Order: sequence, then structure tokens, then C-alpha cells
Amino acid sequence: PRSIHDVPDDLLRQILLRLDSPLWLLRAASACRQFRCAVASADSGRAFLRLASSLHPPVVIRHYHNRWHHNCSSSVRPIAFVPSPSSPLAPPIDVTDWEVADCHGGLVVLCDRQNSPPNLSVCDPLTRRYQGIPHPPGKRAGFVVALLDGDGKISISNFRVLYYCFHGVCVFSAADGGDGWRFLRPPSAGSNYMGHVAGRVDGSIYLDSLTGNVRVLDNVSLELSEVCLPFGIDKSKAPWRSAFTVVHGAGANPTWPPSTWIIHVHGEELEFFRRVRGGIGGEWVLEHSIPKLSEVARGLQAGCPEKRLERTVVHVIAVGTGIAVLSARNHCRWRWLFSVNMDTKELQVVRQQKAYGGTEERTFTYTLPWPQFLRACPS
Repeated sequence: PRSIHDVPDDLLRQILLRLDSPLWLLRAASACRQFRCAVASADSGRAFLRLASSLHPPVVIRHYHNRWHHNCSSSVRPIAFVPSPSSPLAPPIDVTDWEVADCHGGLVVLCDRQNSPPNLSVCDPLTRRYQGIPHPPGKRAGFVVALLDGDGKISISNFRVLYYCFHGVCVFSAADGGDGWRFLRPPSAGSNYMGHVAGRVDGSIYLDSLTGNVRVLDNVSLELSEVCLPFGIDKSKAPWRSAFTVVHGAGANPTWPPSTWIIHVHGEELEFFRRVRGGIGGEWVLEHSIPKLSEVARGLQAGCPEKRLERTVVHVIAVGTGIAVLSARNHCRWRWLFSVNMDTKELQVVRQQKAYGGTEERTFTYTLPWPQFLRACPS
């Protein structure tokens, strides 16, 4: 009789490539010696893991919410922790009066903006380890832009943090000797691109700008290049500012690379761009647009007139695999949450509630990193 042990390693790897979570892959590698060798063999293990990570979007296991509650006397900034129902891993970050500045590769960079320059720390929530970052030379004031991979990988002992200050752009490297800081370039007219992290594609960081464009920062060379998006929205419309968010989705076939979109929000206008080719910056096409969210959502709304979306401000506050969550608030301070299926662009109401006071929120998606390598223990 035939058994799983008779399956050739090449076919077995094709089966294991369908596992779209590194947790499942680790469990499969722990099941028996044959599975472990197929995933972690010295000659093909690294290539297999690189291919597996390229075929599946990042696995979202939680979201961290920065919330500001403004009142006449103070501003409270707790970090809210929202685990994913499918992956309720690890406890929340145990800090107070700190903000999440970025999440990447299983790490979270924290910032205490009550000090100038801000105190910085990197946390690994899975192991509860923290690594403090010294102030940049001269204690220059500024803000954190993004976490970068270290020398080919990222860990609590091997990471880089991009920091923008009025004297230029510098990078802290945990693997460097001394204080670990070095400047990348002198101040320039393009420095305003070092702002909100729109997302990551193929290891490079996409950054939006005050001018309403997107640039990609190559993770290796740390060089900036323009992302060509075929805009249909008139970005000069006041008083709105453009904002961009990268969303990854599963491929149509388990062995195809995941789909990637950029959502462009300007007031209550939205554009959805899909990536059709690779390379630095890639090639993007305009796949769908929503000229006015309030009109599209009108059929989804019910209740009293003040809950209607009029004079709406829209933000993308969270992303998942093929899903984006939009927050829309009207002039009566009613807040709506919509989920958008990126494949079909179908809108669904998640919640409607009264937004009391001057509550603001920014959400960071924490994803489980794919392992760089697995060491097969002899058995």
C-alpha cells in the first residue's frame, strides 16, 4: 500500500507551498522527518522558504491602534491591541504613553514624543524583548519613518530604523558599532517624501508625500524613485490631502504571487491601483474609482438623517489579506467603518457609532514574518 512517505520531495514541496501561513509550515516541518527535510534541507530549504514567502501575502495577526483623546486639559494616548480572530498570538505591548511608529518583520518600533528628540525603542512582541535606540548625533529632533531590514534579515538584534530630522535623513543600525547612526544625504527639496509609510512591496518601502505623490525607497541601496500612478483625481482640490495605503491579497492560484493594490484617498474620493508588473516601483493600472463615498454608501445606511454621510472625511485605518477598512466621519460626528473587498471592490458596513470629542486614530498592521531559514535537527 502507498503512503505519504512515497510522495517524491519535489511533489511534496509543491503541496507544502499551498500553506499560506508560516505557522502551518512550521507545524508541517515538525510532523515527521520527511516533511522537515523537504522544508529545511541544506541544499533547497532557503530557496523553498523564499518562494513560499513570495507566493503568499503577509499573515495579519493583530492591529495596534494609536488613539488620541483630546480634551481641555490633556491628551491621552493609549495603544489599543486588537488580535486577529484567526491568529490570537502573543500578549499586547506593555507600555504607556508611547506611540507605535511602524511595524515590520515581526518587530514594532515605539516612540515617546513627550521628549525632544523622542525616545525610541524596538519591541519583539512574540518574545517580549525590547531594544532601546540612542538619540541621533546632536540629539536632533525629528520623527521615525520606518523599520528596515538588517543585513539580509530583520530581528531584535539586527534591524535598521529610518529617522527624518531637519538636518537630513539618517539610519540607525543595530548591527553597527558605536552609536549605530549614519546620515544618508544632506537636506534636499525631496526630503518631504520622508513621511507616512504607505506599505511595502518586494521588500521596498512606499512613502507618500505632502505633494500627493508616492516614492519607493529601495531597502538595499536606500535610494528613492518615483512611483508612476495614473491618477484620475484632481489632487489640487482643497482642503484635502492625498493619502496612500498598500494592500496585499492572495493570488488567484496558490502558486501565483499575491496581488498588490494601492488605495488613494482624497477627501471622500477613492482610487484603487493594481500592480501588474514588478521592478523598482513596478507598473500600476487604475482598476476602480469611487468619486464620492457618501453616494455609494447611501444604500447601505439606515436610521436618522444625521447618520448620513455628508461632507465626509475618509481614512484607511486597517488592512488585511485582500481587505481594507475605511473610516468615514460626517459633520455630525457619526463615524462609519466599511470593509472593502479588494478583488470585487464590494463595500460592507462594519460599524456605525457616535465619535465623541476629538478622537483620532491611526492603525498599524502587525504581520507574522516568514522564517529566513529552518534548521533540521537530526532524528
